[in-house]
Amino acid sequence: MQISTKVQIAKATLSLLALVASLFLLGVLVLVFCVGLEIDPFKETTSSFLTAAFVGLIGVAAVLVLVNVATNVSLIADSKIAELKIESRPGVLRKWAIGFLAVAIAVVGFLFAGTYFSKEKYLAVVGTQAEEVLHENNSLLQEISRLLASSKPEDYKRISEIQDFLQNQRAELPQLTVIYSAKFEGRVAFYEIAGGNYDAEKKTYTPSYFRCTRGVDCDYLTKFFSGANVDVLQKYTVREDQFYIYIPFVGSESRFVLLFDRRNSYGKIGS
Repeated sequence: MQISTKVQIAKATLSLLALVASLFLLGVLVLVFCVGLEIDPFKETTSSFLTAAFVGLIGVAAVLVLVNVATNVSLIADSKIAELKIESRPGVLRKWAIGFLAVAIAVVGFLFAGTYFSKEKYLAVVGTQAEEVLHENNSLLQEISRLLASSKPEDYKRISEIQDFLQNQRAELPQLTVIYSAKFEGRVAFYEIAGGNYDAEKKTYTPSYFRCTRGVDCDYLTKFFSGANVDVLQKYTVREDQFYIYIPFVGSESRFVLLFDRRNSYGKIGS
């Protein structure tokens, strides 16, 4: 390796080391602030990303230090620094930077592609198993339809038991939620079954609202419960570990939606 290239590498690594050190100190400031005030403003995915970035900065800093030290030692071994007369030749360093950038893009692309196809595969597995379970237990779905139509407090407890039974029929099945609609002061509202809302002593059931998300399921649920026919809805986000499978069911006495979902969130900032 030419001396001019070594000098450029030494300068570049020193500059990058200063940048990494600045980012690391900023991360320490955020960490101390959050731990000191006992707050966690970030969602789970963002927290994981920041933790990985924080650890990654330590590794990058260590590599930069080693490269910088090795380069300077090599320069000292070649000649005395004071006697060097070097004309800058940025071409070699530029090629190194372009090559590294190309490899980095390829690695990131591979990670995103792997994540996408993994989610596609997992979603397909969950969808297949959900269809199998529902096909094998059609009588229970008809019972849910009948119980929703009767609307007795004890009936909701029975629906909750069926809900728990269905979601535990396969190892890959995530959380199952039964969504139904009812009128509230003349307006259509969406509700979900929650077994803990049944009071056995008073024999009362307190309904739990299902809060839909605009752009995800609000229009879908509104269309279905208005009497229209809809297909199975599958949605997921690549950046977040979240997916939803909505399976509509039209029973002999009422209609409802079975939602298989896995959601991953807490905090308010980030993703």
